[in-house]
Amino acid sequence: PNVTKKTKKISASTKKNNVTFNEEKGLLWPVEGNVIMNYSMSSVIYFQTLDQYKCNPAIIIQAEVGDDVLNAADGVVTDVSYNEETGNTITVSVGNGYKVIYGQLDHITAKKGQTVTEGTVLGQIADPTKYYVKEGSNLFFEVMKNEDTVNPMLLLR
Repeated sequence: PNVTKKTKKISASTKKNNVTFNEEKGLLWPVEGNVIMNYSMSSVIYFQTLDQYKCNPAIIIQAEVGDDVLNAADGVVTDVSYNEETGNTITVSVGNGYKVIYGQLDHITAKKGQTVTEGTVLGQIADPTKYYVKEGSNLFFEVMKNEDTVNPMLLLR
């Protein structure tokens, strides 16, 4: 039993040392483009394609199909999945309870469990899902701390 406990402690402390998010340094912009929809969890904003107002847990960054999407901070890929709204989506745990979620991707190069450094190409911008047809091709970019969304604009440098 002691061996197991030691192993768990070692792996937990190794993870903490390898992945520590520096809030002061912040996040690298993942793609070049204008923010076409702001983060808005305290009020609703208009979603053109859906023709409705709702909260937005992310920022939507305009980008061209095929543009490379860069990893915003050193971390570990914790999820690669498909979501009806955000399409192919990658989640990267960057430490200190923070995770960054990238949606609307194609040609994903990152794999679950992989350690990725800042600036690593995670994939490319895909054609928009049916939820973002009128907005056009874009990157869905969400930041979470623990289980709460955070305005990415406060962390992007």
